[in-house]
Amino acid sequence: MRKGTYTAVGAMLLGASALACSGAAQAGPYIGASWGAYSIDESNLDDNDDLWKAYAGYTFNDIIGVEGTWVDFSRAGTGSSSFEADGWGLSAVVALPLPIVPTIFAKAGQFWWDSETAVGGLPAGDDGNDPFFGAGIVFGGPLGLRLEWERYDIADIDVDSYSIGIQFGF
Repeated sequence: MRKGTYTAVGAMLLGASALACSGAAQAGPYIGASWGAYSIDESNLDDNDDLWKAYAGYTFNDIIGVEGTWVDFSRAGTGSSSFEADGWGLSAVVALPLPIVPTIFAKAGQFWWDSETAVGGLPAGDDGNDPFFGAGIVFGGPLGLRLEWERYDIADIDVDSYSIGIQFGF
C-alpha cells in the first residue's frame, strides 16, 4: 500500500480519537460501511493493501448482538506471489457500552471466502470458510464513527485488517 494511504488512515484515526461522544449503545438494527487496510506476513508473501466492507447488524440489548459482513480484500502482491479475496461473515457481537466514552465491542464468527492466490507464479483459486474474530470501538450515537481490527484465516493465510467507517443505527 502506498505511503500516502498510510498517512490518510493515520490522520482519520487521529481525528476519530478526538471526537466527542455521547451515550451508550442502543438496541436495534444498524448498517455501515468501512474502508481500511489489511496485511499479510507469510513466508512467501509479506504485503499490505486496501479493503472495503459493508455490514448490517442487530443488537438485542446494550450488550449482545449479531452482525453480517461483506469484505472485499484488494489484490496484494510482491514479485510472483499475490493474494486477493472476498467473502461474507456472520458473527456474534458483545459490546461494553460506557456512559461517558465510546462503545467498545468484540466479535467472533464464521467467514465464507473465495480467494485467488499465486505463489511462485502458479495461480490457484480456492474457497472455504473459517472462524474469524475482531474488536473495535464506536464513537457517537445513532450516527457513529467505527474503528475496527479483525483477524481472518483465508486459504491458510493469516490476514489482519484495520478499518474506519460510518455506522448508522435505527
